[in-house]
Amino acid sequence: MLVSDDKRLIYGVRTTADGQVERLGWADVDAALAAPDGFVWLHLDASDARVQQWLATCPHLPEDAREILAGVDRHIRIEAGPHGVMGVLGDLHHDFADDPNRVGTLRLYFDDHRFVTARRNALRAVDRLRRSVELNRCERKPAPLLVELLHHLSDAFSGTLLETIEELDDVETDVLADRVKDGGAALGRARRTLAHLRRHLGPQRIALGGLLARLPSWATPEEAADLRDAVARLDAVGHDLDLAQERARQLQDERAGRLAEITNRNLYVLSIFTAMFLPMTLVTGVFGMNVGGLPGVESSHGFFWTMVLMFGTGACTYGVLRIARIV
Repeated sequence: MLVSDDKRLIYGVRTTADGQVERLGWADVDAALAAPDGFVWLHLDASDARVQQWLATCPHLPEDAREILAGVDRHIRIEAGPHGVMGVLGDLHHDFADDPNRVGTLRLYFDDHRFVTARRNALRAVDRLRRSVELNRCERKPAPLLVELLHHLSDAFSGTLLETIEELDDVETDVLADRVKDGGAALGRARRTLAHLRRHLGPQRIALGGLLARLPSWATPEEAADLRDAVARLDAVGHDLDLAQERARQLQDERAGRLAEITNRNLYVLSIFTAMFLPMTLVTGVFGMNVGGLPGVESSHGFFWTMVLMFGTGACTYGVLRIARIV
């Protein structure tokens, strides 16, 4: 893989005017950015203090682009300036991260012949974009590179969405089988993941939609059509995300309803037993009083008739409940 040995430059490649591809090291960065022809893509590690220092003084990038590339804010946006397009996009953390479903930020700037990206954590879509460039699967130009990046973003978000939908399928199976005591943690985790994805994907769709309305003049009609298709695919993922989030809310309501039904059923059974034993408890309370004149005290059959009376009152109570159609 054409990965730079310098940790400041994660990946650097330049295509000259005659079509030759050159791997870039950190010493070649300034010259590549200053070249008037060809194409250059630099992927920087913004967590490195040396990169921050370089961005603060780089004369080959506009000031507003350098501020975005070196920034720390997580606000998703795309801005078209007089020199190029810059912004912040959301991208999932790489597979080997502690939380692969966590969304990080990818900062980018591009014009007609330069494409500069920066990140602070290992991100999934931009790494796949680097592999696509290495394997010559996309054209080395700013607009096709952005289109390929958006497709990889769609794949990343879609993959996480499908995993979450599978968790919802398992929860739905438990709910339909009345195993509502199971799946509560899975449903909560799925809802948190969907909400987290929506908080980043929603503004991203709006920002990219705004970019389509003010494409740079150097973008060809074919590149504009490809970009619209890539944004439309990301919109489709967002639509599926909305449907999954609505389904998660319905499952939450259904599960809560089933739990309430089970609780009411248990309370109903407990109430029936309480009603049946209440007269029996009254009999035992009366015959348990330590006073004179209690019937059956001197009789050898007193205990037997007391038990008969207890069960008789219980049976009568049950009969009344049956007649009243309570049980």
